[in-house]
Amino acid sequence: MKRLFIFGTGAHARKAFHSVAEPCDGRVHAFVDEALEAVSPVPGVPVLDALTLPLPSAGDCMFVAVGRADVRRRLMDALQAQGWELPSLVHPSAWVAPDVHVDAGVLVAAGAVIESATKIGRGVIVDIGVLIDHECEIGAFCHLRPGEVLGPRSRRHASA
Repeated sequence: MKRLFIFGTGAHARKAFHSVAEPCDGRVHAFVDEALEAVSPVPGVPVLDALTLPLPSAGDCMFVAVGRADVRRRLMDALQAQGWELPSLVHPSAWVAPDVHVDAGVLVAAGAVIESATKIGRGVIVDIGVLIDHECEIGAFCHLRPGEVLGPRSRRHASA
């Protein structure tokens, strides 16, 4: 059985927790944070210190739930180099067309819709209620804010 860890303890981590259904049997093993004073955003789920986190066992996965794109990128790069699988999470109430390409570490939040032939880059946040029409391209580490609507063949790339 895979173990899923969520890196972060803020509101984005709580949102990620509520999006878990796959790939880890709908269960979060623990939250992970660099801040020693971090408190779990969900009662009953422990917080582990990032500095003492052991290397992953076979099949362990880590979802990086940090809102800042630069920090999300740094953490994803470091964790991947350590051997962590970086799953994407799709909330059960979101709809993603079967031919959408979703890279690693993406969160598709509640109520989002992603239409046919769209490409979602690594570490993207598709927030609540976002509507993405067909054949769009969302670049790595973008954050589509709640309720955004992207028309057909739209392109979005993270700002520098």
